[in-house]
Amino acid sequence: MTQSIKLTPTKDKVRTFSIIVGLLTLFIVSLNGLQLDLDKFMTRFANMGTVLSKFVALDLLAMNEIISELLLSIFTAIGALFIGTILSLIFAFLAARNIAPSNLLSILIKAMISIIRAVPALVWILMIVASLGFGVQSGLVGLIFPTVGYLTKSFIASIEDQKDTVIETMRATGASWLQLIFEGLLPGLVSVFLSWIAIRLEGNIAESISLGMVGAGGIGMVLTKAIGQYNYPKITTIVLVIFIVMFTVELLVNQLKKI
Repeated sequence: MTQSIKLTPTKDKVRTFSIIVGLLTLFIVSLNGLQLDLDKFMTRFANMGTVLSKFVALDLLAMNEIISELLLSIFTAIGALFIGTILSLIFAFLAARNIAPSNLLSILIKAMISIIRAVPALVWILMIVASLGFGVQSGLVGLIFPTVGYLTKSFIASIEDQKDTVIETMRATGASWLQLIFEGLLPGLVSVFLSWIAIRLEGNIAESISLGMVGAGGIGMVLTKAIGQYNYPKITTIVLVIFIVMFTVELLVNQLKKI
């Protein structure tokens, strides 16, 4: 006597159907809330071919300016990464639950990092620009905040994942808090920390380029100016150079993570 076996329980089917219906409903409600003008969209869409044809050109005469400003963005990203890494290491070792010298200090640092991470990098840049004015100084200071937010949280998680036996053994030998860090934990954390730093380097470069469009200096400001002037060949050249640089950085980061 054979017995049929249901591959998918009825409960799972109902749940899947409910999720799909819920997502579709949310999508429809969102579209209605946006009040999109479909007639205008279709009219503009018909002109897309004409606009795209203007981008099929390069402005090689602007390469010196583009490369110079792009290097400025990269240097800004690296500078913010270096300062942010030092601050993050200090905050992480003070806040990690298993080695924190004070529970209150740990809670305060984690709360501060949560606030930093909750505020988008764009908002930090806008606040810094309002305080320091336009330029790379604002970009450098503004990028430090998201860098510290990302790295501190990542470093804390890596430290708290360490085995308690190492910490207990070091404490049993009478090691100080600094000895516990430099002789007990850091040797096993260096490769993990380098991986987090490499990942953040890629993010910093991308953010320094985009945040330059709101006054933080670098290639972002050049791109904004080209867009404002409808200089299509220059826009294409900038975007192409940025793509090549970001692709190269991603390859380098992937190699660093394998070390």
